[in-house]
Amino acid sequence: MSTPSLFQPIRPPRTSLMYTLPIRRLRDILGHVVPAVTLTSVEEVPSTRLPRLYYLNLSDGKQLLLSFAPSLAVRLLRHEQTLLSSEATLIDFLSCLIRSGPEELPPPSESITGSQRSRVTDLSQLVPVMVKHSSNPREMGYPYTLFEPGMGEPLSDISIYLSRPEQRLIDKQIGSFVRDLALISSPSGNFGTVSRVCNDPSTAAAAAGSCAPRGSPDWTSAFMSLVEGILRDGEDMSVLLPYEVIRKHFDRLSWRLGAVTIPRLVIIDASEPSNVLIQRDSEGASPSENDGPRVTGLRDWSQGIFGDPLLSSCFENSSEGFLDGWRLDGTDDIIEDEEGGATRLLLYRCYRAIVNIVTEYYRPQPDSSRRELEGRRKLTNVLAELEKADVEQIDFVKRARSPSGSTGEEASKRQKLETAHT
Repeated sequence: MSTPSLFQPIRPPRTSLMYTLPIRRLRDILGHVVPAVTLTSVEEVPSTRLPRLYYLNLSDGKQLLLSFAPSLAVRLLRHEQTLLSSEATLIDFLSCLIRSGPEELPPPSESITGSQRSRVTDLSQLVPVMVKHSSNPREMGYPYTLFEPGMGEPLSDISIYLSRPEQRLIDKQIGSFVRDLALISSPSGNFGTVSRVCNDPSTAAAAAGSCAPRGSPDWTSAFMSLVEGILRDGEDMSVLLPYEVIRKHFDRLSWRLGAVTIPRLVIIDASEPSNVLIQRDSEGASPSENDGPRVTGLRDWSQGIFGDPLLSSCFENSSEGFLDGWRLDGTDDIIEDEEGGATRLLLYRCYRAIVNIVTEYYRPQPDSSRRELEGRRKLTNVLAELEKADVEQIDFVKRARSPSGSTGEEASKRQKLETAHT
Protein backbone atom coordinates (compact mmCIF):
# COMPACT_ATOMS: atom_id res chain seq x y z
CA MET A 1 0.00 0.00 0.00
CA SER A 2 1.44 3.35 -0.98
CA THR A 3 1.15 6.48 1.04
CA PRO A 4 -1.78 8.65 -0.18
CA SER A 5 -0.40 11.34 -2.44
CA LEU A 6 -2.38 14.03 -0.64
CA PHE A 7 -0.88 13.26 2.74
CA GLN A 8 2.86 12.74 2.76
CA PRO A 9 4.05 12.13 6.33
CA ILE A 10 7.05 14.01 7.61
CA ARG A 11 10.02 11.81 8.35
CA PRO A 12 11.42 12.84 11.75
CA PRO A 13 15.05 12.34 12.75
CA ARG A 14 15.84 8.66 13.13
CA THR A 15 17.06 9.10 16.68
CA SER A 16 13.64 10.31 17.87
CA LEU A 17 11.99 7.10 16.74
CA MET A 18 14.60 5.01 18.50
CA TYR A 19 13.53 6.61 21.77
CA THR A 20 9.77 6.54 21.16
CA LEU A 21 9.43 3.10 19.55
CA PRO A 22 10.94 -0.26 20.55
CA ILE A 23 12.06 -1.01 16.99
CA ARG A 24 13.54 -4.43 17.72
CA ARG A 25 10.38 -5.62 19.46
CA LEU A 26 8.27 -4.13 16.68
CA ARG A 27 10.20 -6.17 14.11
CA ASP A 28 9.52 -9.34 16.10
CA ILE A 29 5.79 -8.61 16.25
CA LEU A 30 5.62 -7.88 12.53
CA GLY A 31 7.38 -11.18 11.90
CA HIS A 32 4.31 -12.93 13.35
CA VAL A 33 1.72 -10.61 11.83
CA VAL A 34 3.14 -10.47 8.29
CA PRO A 35 5.56 -13.40 7.84
CA ALA A 36 8.28 -13.23 5.20
CA VAL A 37 8.15 -9.42 5.29
CA THR A 38 10.58 -7.18 7.14
CA LEU A 39 10.36 -3.62 8.46
CA THR A 40 12.46 -1.25 6.35
CA SER A 41 11.67 2.18 7.80
CA VAL A 42 9.28 4.08 10.07
CA GLU A 43 7.66 7.46 9.40
CA GLU A 44 5.86 9.52 12.01
CA VAL A 45 2.42 10.79 11.01
CA PRO A 46 1.72 14.35 12.17
CA SER A 47 -1.48 14.38 14.22
CA THR A 48 -3.15 16.48 16.89
CA ARG A 49 -4.94 13.43 18.31
CA LEU A 50 -3.77 11.66 21.45
CA PRO A 51 -2.49 8.38 19.91
CA ARG A 52 0.98 8.49 18.36
CA LEU A 53 0.79 7.41 14.71
CA TYR A 54 3.52 5.87 12.52
CA TYR A 55 3.65 4.49 9.00
CA LEU A 56 5.56 1.19 8.92
CA ASN A 57 7.18 0.68 5.51
CA LEU A 58 7.61 -3.01 4.70
CA SER A 59 10.00 -4.83 2.40
CA ASP A 60 7.20 -5.82 0.01
CA GLY A 61 6.40 -2.17 -0.68
CA LYS A 62 3.26 -2.11 1.47
CA GLN A 63 2.57 -0.14 4.62
CA LEU A 64 0.89 -0.56 7.97
CA LEU A 65 -0.31 2.19 10.29
CA LEU A 66 0.79 1.84 13.92
CA SER A 67 -1.35 3.56 16.54
CA PHE A 68 0.65 3.80 19.77
CA ALA A 69 -0.74 4.85 23.15
CA PRO A 70 0.33 8.26 24.51
CA SER A 71 3.42 8.26 26.69
CA LEU A 72 3.10 8.20 30.47
CA ALA A 73 4.08 11.87 30.49
CA VAL A 74 0.71 12.75 28.91
CA ARG A 75 -2.00 13.27 31.51
CA LEU A 76 -5.26 11.59 30.53
CA LEU A 77 -8.80 12.23 31.70
CA ARG A 78 -10.77 9.36 33.18
CA HIS A 79 -12.66 8.62 29.97
CA GLU A 80 -9.36 8.58 28.04
CA GLN A 81 -7.64 5.91 30.13
CA THR A 82 -8.65 3.09 27.76
CA LEU A 83 -8.06 5.08 24.59
CA LEU A 84 -6.62 2.41 22.28
CA SER A 85 -8.68 -0.39 23.78
CA SER A 86 -11.89 1.58 23.18
CA GLU A 87 -10.94 2.24 19.57
CA ALA A 88 -10.01 -1.38 18.87
CA THR A 89 -13.18 -2.64 20.56
CA LEU A 90 -15.41 -0.41 18.42
CA ILE A 91 -13.62 -1.25 15.18
CA ASP A 92 -13.80 -4.97 15.97
CA PHE A 93 -17.53 -4.67 16.74
CA LEU A 94 -18.26 -2.78 13.51
CA SER A 95 -16.08 -5.12 11.43
CA CYS A 96 -18.01 -8.14 12.73
CA LEU A 97 -21.30 -6.49 11.75
CA ILE A 98 -20.01 -5.61 8.30
CA ARG A 99 -18.74 -9.16 7.70
CA SER A 100 -22.04 -10.68 8.84
CA GLY A 101 -24.03 -8.75 6.21
CA PRO A 102 -27.09 -6.50 6.49
CA GLU A 103 -29.41 -9.35 7.46
CA GLU A 104 -27.38 -9.96 10.63
CA LEU A 105 -27.20 -6.33 11.74
CA PRO A 106 -29.04 -5.81 15.04
CA PRO A 107 -31.82 -3.28 14.34
CA PRO A 108 -32.20 -0.66 17.08
CA SER A 109 -35.97 -1.06 16.92
CA GLU A 110 -38.61 -3.00 15.01
CA SER A 111 -39.47 0.13 13.03
CA ILE A 112 -36.12 0.10 11.20
CA THR A 113 -36.68 -1.08 7.64
CA GLY A 114 -34.50 -3.39 5.59
CA SER A 115 -33.47 -0.52 3.31
CA GLN A 116 -32.22 1.41 6.32
CA ARG A 117 -30.22 -1.56 7.59
CA SER A 118 -28.61 -2.01 4.18
CA ARG A 119 -27.20 1.52 4.42
CA VAL A 120 -25.07 0.44 7.35
CA THR A 121 -23.02 -1.77 5.04
CA ASP A 122 -21.64 1.44 3.52
CA LEU A 123 -19.56 1.67 6.67
CA SER A 124 -17.27 -0.94 5.13
CA GLN A 125 -15.76 1.93 3.13
CA LEU A 126 -15.16 3.98 6.28
CA VAL A 127 -14.17 1.54 9.02
CA PRO A 128 -10.41 0.81 8.95
CA VAL A 129 -9.05 -2.73 8.66
CA MET A 130 -7.48 -3.71 11.97
CA VAL A 131 -4.55 -6.12 11.62
CA LYS A 132 -3.65 -6.56 15.30
CA HIS A 133 -4.41 -4.99 18.66
CA SER A 134 -2.81 -5.53 22.04
CA SER A 135 -3.79 -3.91 25.33
CA ASN A 136 -0.91 -5.68 27.07
CA PRO A 137 1.87 -3.12 27.72
CA ARG A 138 4.40 -5.94 28.11
CA GLU A 139 4.66 -6.39 24.35
CA MET A 140 5.94 -2.92 23.43
CA GLY A 141 5.71 -0.92 26.64
CA TYR A 142 2.36 0.59 25.67
CA PRO A 143 -0.91 -0.67 24.15
CA TYR A 144 -0.87 -0.51 20.34
CA THR A 145 -2.94 -1.28 17.25
CA LEU A 146 -1.88 -2.08 13.69
CA PHE A 147 -4.11 -1.01 10.78
CA GLU A 148 -4.06 -1.10 7.05
CA PRO A 149 -3.64 2.61 6.26
CA GLY A 150 -6.69 4.36 4.87
CA MET A 151 -6.89 7.16 2.36
CA GLY A 152 -7.38 10.84 3.03
CA GLU A 153 -6.15 13.64 5.25
CA PRO A 154 -7.72 15.48 8.19
CA LEU A 155 -10.41 18.00 7.29
CA SER A 156 -8.63 20.54 9.49
CA ASP A 157 -5.67 20.50 7.08
CA ILE A 158 -7.67 21.27 3.96
CA SER A 159 -10.77 23.15 5.14
CA ILE A 160 -9.38 26.54 4.05
CA TYR A 161 -9.10 25.25 0.46
CA LEU A 162 -12.71 24.02 0.23
CA SER A 163 -15.45 25.94 -1.51
CA ARG A 164 -18.82 26.36 0.16
CA PRO A 165 -20.47 23.68 -2.01
CA GLU A 166 -17.63 21.29 -1.16
CA GLN A 167 -17.96 21.99 2.55
CA ARG A 168 -21.72 21.43 2.35
CA LEU A 169 -21.13 18.13 0.56
CA ILE A 170 -18.75 17.00 3.30
CA ASP A 171 -21.22 18.04 6.01
CA LYS A 172 -23.92 16.04 4.24
CA GLN A 173 -21.72 12.94 4.14
CA ILE A 174 -20.92 13.32 7.84
CA GLY A 175 -24.64 13.56 8.59
CA SER A 176 -25.33 10.35 6.68
CA PHE A 177 -22.37 8.63 8.38
CA VAL A 178 -23.54 9.64 11.87
CA ARG A 179 -27.04 8.38 11.12
CA ASP A 180 -25.73 5.06 9.83
CA LEU A 181 -23.89 4.63 13.13
CA ALA A 182 -27.04 5.51 15.07
CA LEU A 183 -28.89 2.68 13.31
CA ILE A 184 -26.65 0.26 15.23
CA SER A 185 -27.58 -0.61 18.78
CA SER A 186 -25.73 -2.10 21.73
CA PRO A 187 -25.22 -5.89 21.42
CA SER A 188 -26.31 -6.39 25.04
CA GLY A 189 -29.02 -3.75 25.16
CA ASN A 190 -27.05 -1.82 27.78
CA PHE A 191 -25.77 1.75 27.73
CA GLY A 192 -22.29 3.17 28.20
CA THR A 193 -18.95 3.59 26.50
CA VAL A 194 -18.05 0.93 23.94
CA SER A 195 -15.19 -0.25 26.15
CA ARG A 196 -17.66 -0.90 28.99
CA VAL A 197 -20.36 -2.58 26.88
CA CYS A 198 -18.19 -4.75 24.59
CA ASN A 199 -15.15 -6.94 25.19
CA ASP A 200 -11.64 -5.81 24.26
CA PRO A 201 -10.77 -7.96 21.18
CA SER A 202 -7.36 -8.85 22.68
CA THR A 203 -8.77 -10.33 25.90
CA ALA A 204 -9.49 -13.97 26.65
CA ALA A 205 -13.21 -13.24 27.00
CA ALA A 206 -13.39 -11.90 23.46
CA ALA A 207 -11.40 -14.84 22.10
CA ALA A 208 -13.83 -17.25 23.75
CA GLY A 209 -16.79 -15.42 22.25
CA SER A 210 -18.08 -14.41 25.67
CA CYS A 211 -20.46 -11.45 25.68
CA ALA A 212 -21.71 -11.09 29.24
CA PRO A 213 -24.08 -8.16 29.79
CA ARG A 214 -22.00 -5.11 30.68
CA GLY A 215 -22.58 -1.39 30.90
CA SER A 216 -25.52 0.41 32.48
CA PRO A 217 -29.16 -0.66 32.22
CA ASP A 218 -30.33 2.89 31.47
CA TRP A 219 -29.01 6.02 29.77
CA THR A 220 -29.40 8.18 32.87
CA SER A 221 -26.85 6.25 34.92
CA ALA A 222 -24.49 5.84 31.95
CA PHE A 223 -24.38 9.55 31.11
CA MET A 224 -24.30 10.71 34.73
CA SER A 225 -21.24 8.47 35.18
CA LEU A 226 -19.50 10.40 32.37
CA VAL A 227 -20.46 13.71 33.95
CA GLU A 228 -19.24 12.73 37.41
CA GLY A 229 -16.00 11.46 35.88
CA ILE A 230 -15.10 14.78 34.24
CA LEU A 231 -16.14 16.74 37.34
CA ARG A 232 -13.81 14.63 39.46
CA ASP A 233 -11.05 15.19 36.90
CA GLY A 234 -11.55 18.90 37.41
CA GLU A 235 -11.56 18.60 41.19
CA ASP A 236 -8.36 16.54 41.10
CA MET A 237 -6.59 19.43 39.33
CA SER A 238 -8.32 22.14 41.39
CA VAL A 239 -9.94 23.59 38.28
CA LEU A 240 -12.16 26.50 39.27
CA LEU A 241 -15.70 25.51 38.24
CA PRO A 242 -19.18 25.96 39.79
CA TYR A 243 -19.37 22.29 40.73
CA GLU A 244 -22.36 22.64 43.06
CA VAL A 245 -24.40 24.53 40.47
CA ILE A 246 -23.49 22.04 37.72
CA ARG A 247 -24.43 19.02 39.83
CA LYS A 248 -27.69 20.72 40.87
CA HIS A 249 -28.74 21.22 37.25
CA PHE A 250 -27.86 17.67 36.25
CA ASP A 251 -29.71 16.22 39.24
CA ARG A 252 -32.77 18.38 38.53
CA LEU A 253 -32.94 17.57 34.81
CA SER A 254 -31.60 14.01 34.70
CA TRP A 255 -35.16 12.68 34.47
CA ARG A 256 -35.15 13.83 30.84
CA LEU A 257 -32.43 11.27 30.09
CA GLY A 258 -34.77 8.41 31.02
CA ALA A 259 -36.72 8.93 27.79
CA VAL A 260 -33.80 7.43 25.85
CA THR A 261 -34.51 3.69 25.80
CA ILE A 262 -32.50 2.50 22.78
CA PRO A 263 -28.68 2.47 23.17
CA ARG A 264 -27.62 3.73 19.75
CA LEU A 265 -24.01 3.97 18.63
CA VAL A 266 -22.56 7.47 18.90
CA ILE A 267 -19.05 8.78 18.25
CA ILE A 268 -18.90 11.98 20.26
CA ASP A 269 -16.32 13.74 18.06
CA ALA A 270 -17.42 12.33 14.70
CA SER A 271 -17.52 15.79 13.12
CA GLU A 272 -14.36 17.30 14.61
CA PRO A 273 -12.21 18.64 11.70
CA SER A 274 -9.06 17.06 13.16
CA ASN A 275 -10.80 13.68 13.22
CA VAL A 276 -12.60 13.55 9.85
CA LEU A 277 -10.53 12.16 6.96
CA ILE A 278 -11.18 13.58 3.48
CA GLN A 279 -10.12 12.42 0.02
CA ARG A 280 -10.27 14.90 -2.85
CA ASP A 281 -10.42 13.09 -6.19
CA SER A 282 -10.78 15.98 -8.59
CA GLU A 283 -9.56 19.53 -8.19
CA GLY A 284 -11.88 22.29 -9.38
CA ALA A 285 -14.77 19.99 -10.28
CA SER A 286 -18.28 20.98 -9.26
CA PRO A 287 -19.23 18.73 -6.31
CA SER A 288 -22.03 16.21 -6.68
CA GLU A 289 -23.02 12.97 -5.01
CA ASN A 290 -20.35 11.04 -6.92
CA ASP A 291 -17.73 13.74 -7.41
CA GLY A 292 -15.72 16.12 -5.28
CA PRO A 293 -14.37 15.52 -1.76
CA ARG A 294 -15.32 12.31 0.05
CA VAL A 295 -15.34 11.40 3.73
CA THR A 296 -13.13 8.31 3.97
CA GLY A 297 -13.26 7.65 7.71
CA LEU A 298 -12.02 8.93 11.06
CA ARG A 299 -8.52 9.37 12.39
CA ASP A 300 -9.64 8.33 15.88
CA TRP A 301 -12.51 5.96 16.79
CA SER A 302 -11.98 5.93 20.56
CA GLN A 303 -14.92 8.17 21.59
CA GLY A 304 -17.65 5.61 20.92
CA ILE A 305 -20.63 5.23 23.24
CA PHE A 306 -24.00 3.48 23.17
CA GLY A 307 -26.59 6.08 24.12
CA ASP A 308 -28.41 9.12 22.79
CA PRO A 309 -27.34 10.26 19.28
CA LEU A 310 -27.77 13.88 20.40
CA LEU A 311 -24.64 13.48 22.56
CA SER A 312 -22.48 13.87 19.44
CA SER A 313 -20.94 17.30 18.96
CA CYS A 314 -22.43 17.18 15.46
CA PHE A 315 -25.73 18.42 16.87
CA GLU A 316 -24.23 21.58 18.38
CA ASN A 317 -24.73 24.36 15.82
CA SER A 318 -25.57 21.79 13.13
CA SER A 319 -25.11 22.98 9.56
CA GLU A 320 -27.80 22.61 6.91
CA GLY A 321 -25.58 20.16 5.07
CA PHE A 322 -25.26 17.92 8.11
CA LEU A 323 -29.03 17.94 8.71
CA ASP A 324 -29.62 17.11 5.03
CA GLY A 325 -27.39 14.05 5.40
CA TRP A 326 -28.96 13.07 8.72
CA ARG A 327 -32.43 13.09 7.12
CA LEU A 328 -31.27 11.76 3.75
CA ASP A 329 -33.54 8.70 3.54
CA GLY A 330 -36.66 10.71 4.35
CA THR A 331 -37.70 8.33 7.13
CA ASP A 332 -39.00 9.28 10.54
CA ASP A 333 -36.41 10.67 12.90
CA ILE A 334 -34.79 8.21 15.27
CA ILE A 335 -34.38 10.72 18.09
CA GLU A 336 -36.48 9.64 21.04
CA ASP A 337 -38.61 12.15 22.97
CA GLU A 338 -38.04 15.11 20.66
CA GLU A 339 -39.91 17.36 23.11
CA GLY A 340 -37.27 16.72 25.77
CA GLY A 341 -34.47 16.67 23.23
CA ALA A 342 -33.80 20.40 23.65
CA THR A 343 -33.14 19.95 27.37
CA ARG A 344 -30.91 16.94 26.74
CA LEU A 345 -28.92 18.97 24.21
CA LEU A 346 -28.29 21.58 26.91
CA LEU A 347 -26.99 18.89 29.28
CA TYR A 348 -24.70 17.52 26.57
CA ARG A 349 -23.42 21.01 25.70
CA CYS A 350 -22.64 21.56 29.37
CA TYR A 351 -20.75 18.27 29.55
CA ARG A 352 -18.63 19.06 26.47
CA ALA A 353 -17.86 22.57 27.75
CA ILE A 354 -16.57 21.10 31.03
CA VAL A 355 -14.44 18.59 29.11
CA ASN A 356 -12.93 21.39 27.01
CA ILE A 357 -12.04 23.45 30.08
CA VAL A 358 -10.59 20.62 32.14
CA THR A 359 -8.57 19.27 29.19
CA GLU A 360 -6.60 22.51 29.00
CA TYR A 361 -5.43 21.97 32.59
CA TYR A 362 -4.38 18.39 31.94
CA ARG A 363 -2.63 19.06 28.61
CA PRO A 364 -1.67 22.76 28.31
CA GLN A 365 -0.98 24.09 24.81
CA PRO A 366 0.38 27.40 23.54
CA ASP A 367 -3.19 28.65 22.99
CA SER A 368 -4.70 27.03 26.10
CA SER A 369 -5.76 30.40 27.54
CA ARG A 370 -7.87 31.12 24.47
CA ARG A 371 -9.32 27.61 24.47
CA GLU A 372 -10.14 27.77 28.15
CA LEU A 373 -11.84 31.16 27.83
CA GLU A 374 -13.91 29.85 24.93
CA GLY A 375 -14.91 26.81 27.00
CA ARG A 376 -15.84 29.02 29.97
CA ARG A 377 -17.91 31.29 27.74
CA LYS A 378 -19.86 28.29 26.48
CA LEU A 379 -20.29 26.93 30.01
CA THR A 380 -21.60 30.26 31.30
CA ASN A 381 -24.12 30.50 28.46
CA VAL A 382 -25.39 26.95 28.80
CA LEU A 383 -25.70 27.22 32.61
CA ALA A 384 -27.86 30.30 32.12
CA GLU A 385 -30.08 28.31 29.74
CA LEU A 386 -30.24 25.35 32.11
CA GLU A 387 -31.44 27.69 34.84
CA LYS A 388 -34.61 28.30 32.80
CA ALA A 389 -34.96 24.78 31.38
CA ASP A 390 -38.08 22.81 32.28
CA VAL A 391 -39.21 25.35 34.89
CA GLU A 392 -42.78 25.26 33.60
CA GLN A 393 -42.71 21.46 33.48
CA ILE A 394 -41.52 21.21 37.10
CA ASP A 395 -44.26 23.61 38.27
CA PHE A 396 -46.83 21.49 36.45
CA VAL A 397 -45.54 18.31 38.13
CA LYS A 398 -45.69 19.94 41.55
CA ARG A 399 -49.30 20.98 40.96
CA ALA A 400 -50.16 17.51 39.70
CA ARG A 401 -48.71 15.95 42.85
CA SER A 402 -50.80 18.16 45.15
CA PRO A 403 -53.95 16.51 46.66
CA SER A 404 -56.64 16.67 43.98
CA GLY A 405 -59.55 15.52 46.10
CA SER A 406 -59.32 18.21 48.79
CA THR A 407 -62.58 19.82 49.83
CA GLY A 408 -63.05 23.56 50.13
CA GLU A 409 -63.00 23.18 53.90
CA GLU A 410 -59.62 21.40 53.86
CA ALA A 411 -58.20 24.06 51.56
CA SER A 412 -59.47 26.74 53.92
CA LYS A 413 -57.81 25.01 56.88
CA ARG A 414 -54.48 24.85 55.06
CA GLN A 415 -54.75 28.53 54.20
CA LYS A 416 -55.43 29.43 57.85
CA LEU A 417 -52.48 27.34 59.06
CA GLU A 418 -50.17 29.00 56.54
CA THR A 419 -51.45 32.42 57.64
CA ALA A 420 -50.90 31.58 61.31
CA HIS A 421 -47.26 30.70 60.69
CA THR A 422 -46.48 33.85 58.74
